[in-house]
Amino acid sequence: MNQIKANMPAFILFLAEAAVGVLLLVNPIGFTSVIVRAIGIGMAAGGAIWSVKYFRTPVKEAAASGMLFCGIVSFLLGLFLITRTQWLITTLTILLAIYAIMILFLGILKLQWTVDLIRMKRERWGISGISAVIAIIFGALILWNPFKTTEIIWKLAGASLLTQSVMDMVSLFLCPRILAKEEKMDKNSKNVKEDKQAEKDGITNP
Repeated sequence: MNQIKANMPAFILFLAEAAVGVLLLVNPIGFTSVIVRAIGIGMAAGGAIWSVKYFRTPVKEAAASGMLFCGIVSFLLGLFLITRTQWLITTLTILLAIYAIMILFLGILKLQWTVDLIRMKRERWGISGISAVIAIIFGALILWNPFKTTEIIWKLAGASLLTQSVMDMVSLFLCPRILAKEEKMDKNSKNVKEDKQAEKDGITNP
C-alpha cells in the first residue's frame, strides 16, 4: 500500500495501459473505432458550442477571441473523425510504427540498465532483463509487421501495452523491497568493517 500511495500517478498510468491493452486484445478495431468516434463527437459538439457562443458574445470581444474560427475547425475535424473512422484506423499504422520505435528504444535502454545492475551485482536485474527482452521483441515485431491484417498488429500493440504495464507494476512493488534489503546489507557490511577497524585501532593503540 505504501508503494501505491507513493507512486499513485505511475500506478494509475500502469492500470490505464493495462486496460487499453486488454481492450485492444479483445476487440482492437471496435475499441479503436469507438475511441475515434467519441473524440469526433466531442470535437463536433465543442465546435458547435463555440460557434453558438461566438454569436452570443459582444462583437468586440468575439472578434478578438477567434471563437467562430475555432468552432468551425473543431466541428469539421470532429465530423471527419466520425465519418472517416475506418480510413483513420488504417492510417494509424504509422502511429503504431512510431510507438514500436519508442518501445524498441525503451527496451534497449532497459537492457543497458540490466547490464549495469549485473555489473553492480544487484539482485533485481532479472526484472529489468525480462522487461527489456519483452520490449525489444514487441517493438521489433510491430515495426517489422509481418502480419497481413491491421487487426493482428493492433492486438500485438495491445499485448505489448498489457505486458509492459504488468512488468512495470511488478517493478513498482518488488524493487523498493529489494532496494531496502540491499541497503540493509550494505549498512550491516559497513558496520562490520567499522567494528573491525575499531578493534584494530584498539590493538595498535592500547
